[in-house]
Amino acid sequence: MKRKKVTAVLMAAAMILGTTACGSSDSGQENKKEESTENEKKEDSRENSDKGDSAEITLLMTNDWVDESTDLGGEFTKTIRYYEEEHPGTKITLQGASQQDIKESFQTAALAGGGADIVIMDNSGHAIDLAAMGLLYPLSELATPEDLVSQYQEGPLNSGKFQGEYYSVPWYMDCCGLYYNKERLDELGLSVPTNWEELSDALEKVKEAGYGGIITYQSAYAFYSFFYQNECPVIDTSGETPSVVIDNEQGKEAWDYICSMIENGGLVESFKEATTWDKVYESFANGEATFLLGGDWCANGVDGINPDLDYGITTMVEGKTQATVLGGWTWNINANSKNPELAYDLIQYINSEKGDPILAVQGKISARKDFDYAKALEGKERLKVFTDEFPYTCARPAVINEKAIDELITNAILEVDYGKATAEEALKSLTQKLNENIASNYK
Repeated sequence: MKRKKVTAVLMAAAMILGTTACGSSDSGQENKKEESTENEKKEDSRENSDKGDSAEITLLMTNDWVDESTDLGGEFTKTIRYYEEEHPGTKITLQGASQQDIKESFQTAALAGGGADIVIMDNSGHAIDLAAMGLLYPLSELATPEDLVSQYQEGPLNSGKFQGEYYSVPWYMDCCGLYYNKERLDELGLSVPTNWEELSDALEKVKEAGYGGIITYQSAYAFYSFFYQNECPVIDTSGETPSVVIDNEQGKEAWDYICSMIENGGLVESFKEATTWDKVYESFANGEATFLLGGDWCANGVDGINPDLDYGITTMVEGKTQATVLGGWTWNINANSKNPELAYDLIQYINSEKGDPILAVQGKISARKDFDYAKALEGKERLKVFTDEFPYTCARPAVINEKAIDELITNAILEVDYGKATAEEALKSLTQKLNENIASNYK
């Protein structure tokens, strides 16, 4: 696939759309002399930094990480200043953007030949879009695949893998678990469900008792888990061009299970309006829903609404295998950066134990394999369930414009939820639309 064509397609998609896989290419620079000269300049720049000469790095973060008036922003900026003190002559400038705008802000600047040296990005396919446009620096220029695999969990690392090349360094990770109302399960004499059959049985008894079943965010996010549990990647990205497999035997079984839950009243009514996580928290905290599908961040949201709610958290139910879907953020280096080696060094510094206090402010878990989970979870032991899931946590399909893929799956789920289509009809239409989307993005 030619990068120029992919870039053109993505630029068009960005104009139309605006703005989350279980499992070495070249850098795209054609002029070898220019590449060699540029590499020499970058190496000289890094050496100058080590010697104390001037070197500048710009980080583009979401606003909450750079607001020094908050505990989070204060801890982050303190770590940045420590790095500057340990690297005389290095100047780090922090820039902020909203979570909704950060990808577009970086993309616009990078396409014009500028932009921050480093940008944090949601691991829900954003890096794939940017890498396909040639806007991210390939990590093979800075580290070997073996080095990266030895340092980071597989799911987060794969979320930034495009055409066999890693483009993102994982920062922190989370995943989807199953929240349950303890008091309600006790009242109905139900055990915590551990597999598909037990979840279906529990939802049936909950409904018979006049209670609501499951709430989750209105997206494909949590539903990916059921496909992965049935050994279906939804979209197979192992080849040069992604292949839609949501309608294979395993995919149909997972889809039928999801739709069976929906048709039997397994999703609460407020799912139709759950376009923000706040709506999800409210539904569970106020007792409408008996179960919540979401990550570690949901605990604070639920507690903030109803601190007296007696609830537990367990691993996602098991299908043919154990699997859940990945969430979290990554570090990405601008292809335009004049100091990619220094940028990578800064990322490694923040990702090391020296940066762990930053994550501790919000109770985030590093994607680093040697991260001290026990220490990070002191006083938050019920969140340990999420770290238990990490070894089998899978990234969403690493495809161009994953946001559109998510929207198509979500719309198909809503069609079934509103009774506008049967499971079979919705899957047939969804498969066609997914194939059309892949074809339009991989010409």
